[in-house]
Amino acid sequence: MQPSLNLLRTFDAVGRHLSFRAGAEELHITASAVSHQIRDLETQLGLPLFVRRHRQIAFTPEGAAYHAAISRALADIRRATQVLQGEEDAAPLRVSAMPFVATDILAPAIGRFLAQWPALRIDIQAETRSMDVAGGDTDVAIRFGYVMHDQTIPLASAEVTLLCAPSLADAVRADPHAAAQRYPLYSMTDHRELWTRWFEYQQWPDTFRETISLNSYRGLLMAAARDGLALGLLPVVTPLVQSGVLAAPLPARRMPLAHFSLEVREAVRWRPEVVALVSWLRALFSDCVRDTDEYFSSRAV
Repeated sequence: MQPSLNLLRTFDAVGRHLSFRAGAEELHITASAVSHQIRDLETQLGLPLFVRRHRQIAFTPEGAAYHAAISRALADIRRATQVLQGEEDAAPLRVSAMPFVATDILAPAIGRFLAQWPALRIDIQAETRSMDVAGGDTDVAIRFGYVMHDQTIPLASAEVTLLCAPSLADAVRADPHAAAQRYPLYSMTDHRELWTRWFEYQQWPDTFRETISLNSYRGLLMAAARDGLALGLLPVVTPLVQSGVLAAPLPARRMPLAHFSLEVREAVRWRPEVVALVSWLRALFSDCVRDTDEYFSSRAV
């Protein structure tokens, strides 16, 4: 007996969220109905798909393998329907990234890629939240995080270095710890701890003080460019240093931090233009890393 498409859709939703409640919210039915449908599916298949724990679930090995196959099949069905109805070609390809990367790295360069794909439309989404690729929030997500998951494609390692207003560069270079006590320190609202990590990494005396926080990374960089200090995220801030908007007074001091990576929605992963875009994005970040290494190594003492 073949399971119904309705049961498979429920299984797909629950599997993507690993939650009966979240799957029910996506499908606009009750969690109880979802639970009954999953049990019906397991009964028809003759084996368990999930391990039930207190307030959470996990795949069984068989469930994980089955979900991977079912998700691909449902994505193919959705895409076939879109193509049949003429929606696939009309919809733009959605590419999401943290706002600074979207506006300062991706947007200025994307025209070079589109010159090779003149019929393609791209919608750049500048988002601070983590976009749900599997759930359809976006097609291609440029991720920034401390952990790279198995389904992501590596782009570049991320480091931080001290940046400051060009007028303060000599003072910071002469005594960076004293400068960090004297001048304003700018930080992202949700990442004030980065300054503490920086002080610890540099083994400076533990006299860290409060920072001025902003919820815009570009905003805090522009504030620091006028009268203070900020932690620059490499390799994406390198153009602002190369152009002289900000100074990097300690080019040899770079603290490892996180990773940039790429996640692609399964339904579009093998479209020729998406394959080409992934290759282009990897080359774009590779160029950023190369430019960063060349610029900072030429100024390191």
